[in-house]
Amino acid sequence: MHWRRFCAVYIIPAAIFQSVIIGGGYGTGREIVEYVTRFGPAGGLLAIAVIACLFVLVLSASFAFAARFKVFNYRDFLKELLGPIWIIYEVLFVLLLVLVLAIVTSATTTLAETAFDIGIYQVWLFLSVAILGFTYFGRSIVKFALTIWTLLLMGFLVTLIVSMVSVKDILLLSNIGTIDWLGASISGMRFAIYNSALIPVLMYAASEIETTDQAVKSGVIAGLFGVLPALLLHVGFVGFYPEINQLPVPTYHLVEQSGIRFAVHIYFFILIGTILLTAVGVLQGVNDRIDSWLKEVRNFGLSNRARSFSSLGITIASLLLSQFGLINLIAKGYGALSWGFMVIFTLPLLTIGLKRLITKEQKV
Repeated sequence: MHWRRFCAVYIIPAAIFQSVIIGGGYGTGREIVEYVTRFGPAGGLLAIAVIACLFVLVLSASFAFAARFKVFNYRDFLKELLGPIWIIYEVLFVLLLVLVLAIVTSATTTLAETAFDIGIYQVWLFLSVAILGFTYFGRSIVKFALTIWTLLLMGFLVTLIVSMVSVKDILLLSNIGTIDWLGASISGMRFAIYNSALIPVLMYAASEIETTDQAVKSGVIAGLFGVLPALLLHVGFVGFYPEINQLPVPTYHLVEQSGIRFAVHIYFFILIGTILLTAVGVLQGVNDRIDSWLKEVRNFGLSNRARSFSSLGITIASLLLSQFGLINLIAKGYGALSWGFMVIFTLPLLTIGLKRLITKEQKV
């Protein structure tokens, strides 16, 4: 397989999935504490194992379904899978999108004020203008930026965690007997489900996949890419357990304690970029959905200017919601939405979707 095609089939979908879930799931570290580390060193590893298995399963099934029925934008994908009830996913997704952007915005404004004395409205203005710019230039720049930023972020995370392991006594397998097996498993499942809910919106990233074999391999790679930052952060957080449970932006604390020169500045730079790419990566899927609908009913697509302003409207709603507090947004917002997405997306995909793949049935 040619290198360019190899990247398009196996690397780009994984990079885009990881980049998008990093913003809401990993950029602040709060979600890892909430759904993984609070169960202790070994309990957190159990939660991560559950997350990895579900990521791989749902991604592989989604990619295979998209390739089999040639549905590479989220409106077509969901209509093919769910039929008339696909609109329920639409409602839940808009709520999730606003929540994700609110969470990463809240983390960035907190860090900007704490570490650099930068005002909240300055951060808001910068994010709004940057999101407008990225969405204006469309899909190609989004794919490229998400891929490059994933490499930068992973490099920083690996360096950070290696430095922490060298200065802290981290025993991941301590207190094996005190694991809350059921609680950790359910928590990992909930984390995986609400993050997997973003997958239909990212189907544009899987447009180069042609066969079921490619879809499964790509899903495995993307699933492992997606869970790797959770493992790295959990290893770092264990050195500060259980105090880390109470911090609103745990990754910031990890950066402060790392001893790496200019680490806080680097983290702030990466977090800003993560927010932008989370927003742009998901909003790209939303704009593709609107574009598809316009072409269907009016025979013309969405202009670059219209793409930018539809993204800006969602961003403004998220900025306002970000004022409700990071811990509450994550603990309550994600928890409630995870069950809704399990019913409307995960279960239909793993039952109806897999049945149709096996039987090669064409219509819902």
